[in-house]
Amino acid sequence: MRLLKTELTPLIQDLTKIDLRDQRFLCSPFHAQPSFHSHPELELVFVIEGFGTRIIGDKVERFEAGDMVFIGSNVPHVWLSDPAFYEKDSTLKSKVIVTYFNPKVFEQLSDFFREFRSIGDLIRQSSKGIKIFGETRKIIADKLLELAAVEGFKKITGLLEIMDLIASSSEISFITEEAIESNKEAYRSDRLIPVVNFIKRNFDRPITLKQIADIACMTEQSFCRFFRKRMGRNFSQYLTEVRLIHAKELLIQNDKTVNDISYLCGFKSSSHFCAVFREQVGKTPSQYKSFPGK
Repeated sequence: MRLLKTELTPLIQDLTKIDLRDQRFLCSPFHAQPSFHSHPELELVFVIEGFGTRIIGDKVERFEAGDMVFIGSNVPHVWLSDPAFYEKDSTLKSKVIVTYFNPKVFEQLSDFFREFRSIGDLIRQSSKGIKIFGETRKIIADKLLELAAVEGFKKITGLLEIMDLIASSSEISFITEEAIESNKEAYRSDRLIPVVNFIKRNFDRPITLKQIADIACMTEQSFCRFFRKRMGRNFSQYLTEVRLIHAKELLIQNDKTVNDISYLCGFKSSSHFCAVFREQVGKTPSQYKSFPGK
């Protein structure tokens, strides 16, 4: 199985994410089909419903409801639902909570504060893959369900609590005795990541489909199919989403005019910006600026 080396932080647009998935078969929202892959972000997976085979490094094991695993940076992995889940008339369901952590945040905390050193140790140990069971698993599962609906500071503190629980628990075991490393020879780089990074660096200026297709080393037609398959929407829709995210931040954070913000976010004109904003957000930029949370 050839490894796909990717990143998640550019795709989830945050340093952490708690993703509650309810699917026919287990699959990342950034991959059309289950893919053996690795990424720098730490990952905590809790299976609520479903069964099949998980592969972590070269370790192949069965999983079922209740399975909870924490894996470290760049550890190759994939969860494969059993073939029965793919059958046309199957009524089987897969439900899972997947949490991503950018390790840089927690590594910096452990470097500067003695109280976080156990979390730093956990991050290093997670390269062996960690199974979590018993009462610790139950407590973490309940916390994850609560945190799935929370944003901001509460989410970060909640995730810190979870990592501290894992670090201090005796109800864990390692999946392998040695750290799991990616095979440096048999892998392919993810073409999506340089595309997403380019969009995020250049959303304030015109971006053409040809520019983006060239970055991915594809024809425009092939790129359009690839992007929609991976992201679930077309390139222009994604570009608009990125621009609107930044427009919302600017509307809340400073006193720039709507006209200035439309220019800073790459829209053709303020009238075009206002029309797109109202269509996507349900209110005008001025209304959003006055009442962002309503």
